[in-house]
Amino acid sequence: MRNHVIILLSALLSGICPGYSYGASEPAPGPVIPQFEHVFVVVEENQSYDEIVGNVQDLPYFNSLIREYGLATNYYANTHPSVNNYFMLTAGHAGFSSFWASEGMLADLHSAEVSGVNIASVLTDHKLTWKAYLEGLPQEGSLTSSHGEYVRRHDPFSYFTTVVHGTRDHSPQTANLVPFAGNFGKDLRNRSFPSYSFIVPDIYDDGHNNAKTRREAACGDHTALRQIDHWLNTNIRSLVDDADFKRSGLLIILFDEACSRGPHADSRLDPKQPSLRGGGHIPALIISSKTKAGTTSDQLLHHESILRLCLRALGLQQFPGAAATAPDVSELFTQP
Repeated sequence: MRNHVIILLSALLSGICPGYSYGASEPAPGPVIPQFEHVFVVVEENQSYDEIVGNVQDLPYFNSLIREYGLATNYYANTHPSVNNYFMLTAGHAGFSSFWASEGMLADLHSAEVSGVNIASVLTDHKLTWKAYLEGLPQEGSLTSSHGEYVRRHDPFSYFTTVVHGTRDHSPQTANLVPFAGNFGKDLRNRSFPSYSFIVPDIYDDGHNNAKTRREAACGDHTALRQIDHWLNTNIRSLVDDADFKRSGLLIILFDEACSRGPHADSRLDPKQPSLRGGGHIPALIISSKTKAGTTSDQLLHHESILRLCLRALGLQQFPGAAATAPDVSELFTQP
């Protein structure tokens, strides 16, 4: 009977999230991925591909980066709403420690901790460093659910048991959760970035809310889109232009999900399979010295491929959850 229960649970998890596994596996190496000393991920919010790409009126800086670097043109978020997309980006699975909130709009109410392997635990096990730069976080290590324009549901690391409590092999790592202000700029000046940086603007700088109305932004909201571009131009341009970054850095800018409400809402996972529900079509921008200007890839990709890319770009072959079997993001880099 015990074996039957284990098999049933495995089947249930596989049905909810195909490719999901509790551990992290080490498959055979895939296509060549360039190696970098530092990987950065910036996550914006709730705007669709068609509202972003080509919209030079609202997003001139973002679209200049598309022209100068690489764009995944067939990239689809995993689900609606936000929180499980953040878990897919960092752990390769949804927050299954809370089954009632693992699907649908209740997911953003998720408050339970999430156990298992994630990118922070993999990096730590391999003696690499990481940090989450969180705009609006009240203080280092805070696990508050919200504070001003900061919301915890955009900070997946604050849920991981390996971060909050530590493991048998390492201590808690909540000190790696830091306010963006005062820390990102300092680390750039001091050349002290960790191996992996996860960067989260607040809900008015990431496009989730309209800063004028103070309400959730609609699809293509001009104020929200312009604020995204202004924030990136103000805060991320200095990284992109930095000589050390040009030598050894990889930056990924993407959106957690497409617009989820109204006439332009998008809940697709695969454009060729309309019955599969996901988080809709979003842009994923790849910025590195190993990416030729104007490079695009039409390979079908989801957030677990970015998780896989981050680890491979740092020289690792251990991948949590669905990242173990996800397609490699290789077309956006020059090959030897």
